[in-house]
Amino acid sequence: MQFHFRSLTRLGHTLALLITMLALMGACGPAVARPGSLVLPTAVIALATAPLPPTALPPVAFIPTVTAVPSPTPGQPWRFVILGDTRTQGLDPPEVTSQIVVQAAAAHPAMVLAVGDLINALNTPDEVRQQWQNWRAVVAPLVAVDHGSPWLLPTPGNHDVQSGSWAAALFTEAFPELPTNGPAGLERRTYLVDYRGVRFISLDSERLEAMHLLDDAQLTWLETQLRNNPNHAKTIVFSHDPAYPVGPHIGSSLDVYPQVRDRFWALLRQYGVTAYIAGHEHLYNHQVIDGVHQIIAGTSGSFVYAGSGGEFYHYVVGEVSSTSLTFTVYDQAGQQRDRFTIP
Repeated sequence: MQFHFRSLTRLGHTLALLITMLALMGACGPAVARPGSLVLPTAVIALATAPLPPTALPPVAFIPTVTAVPSPTPGQPWRFVILGDTRTQGLDPPEVTSQIVVQAAAAHPAMVLAVGDLINALNTPDEVRQQWQNWRAVVAPLVAVDHGSPWLLPTPGNHDVQSGSWAAALFTEAFPELPTNGPAGLERRTYLVDYRGVRFISLDSERLEAMHLLDDAQLTWLETQLRNNPNHAKTIVFSHDPAYPVGPHIGSSLDVYPQVRDRFWALLRQYGVTAYIAGHEHLYNHQVIDGVHQIIAGTSGSFVYAGSGGEFYHYVVGEVSSTSLTFTVYDQAGQQRDRFTIP
């Protein structure tokens, strides 16, 4: 009996050990996965909130781009624009002048002729200087190609110099780039500029001491420039007063001195001048007198005269080719109103 009891005791110990081992194996064995029982950890990515390191280039601000127009090559047509009588309203040019400048800039002119009464001169030098500064700012979009010559060619009008004897000096001060090749005392008002086969000649018909007169000194100088002109097939003469007005300024233009006017016109005819261009009358007109073309381009901003024809705001584009010169007249909306060609 004693032996049997010990055997049972050992057997009990063995069974207990087996049960413990099986329990341990069950606890440590592979688990049976059930659908939906596995939860994966979520990856969280923290985005950097600090600014990126600076690059070698600074930030670029918006800068309006000015498109450079290349200089015309030999043989290619080129253009010039004519503005007339813009007449400031107070210190500033009228809004219609700005509209015309935008339209005319599309022609990419190499030259811009401004045939007088560009401002309506006020009473003090400081005011007039400001008027000229503002006027030049408005026409600045008519940036010409770089050709080594002045591109803005103004001629004085009566309203530019009406304020007093000092006003003519402020005109020349406003355009220091103009040449001084005219008669003594009229530098930068009477002058010539040669460009690609065309000679442009400005005459001053509105000196305060002699309004509407092209005096002997100017006509003598003009004849010299027309006679000694071997390399320029075309010549444009321009001033403020028409030689043959058609509207309200009949009797207050070059026709005030008919004998002097006739001498002037005879010179244009004798030397085959392509055209004479003027303003003064606030209208558009083109006529041929004794074989010479006269163009009145009289309002690129000033109020329009009524009752004489050509009653619209306008600017003129001249296109120069090797064989001819074509003038096209546009209104402030850019609509063509006239066109003609001079061989």
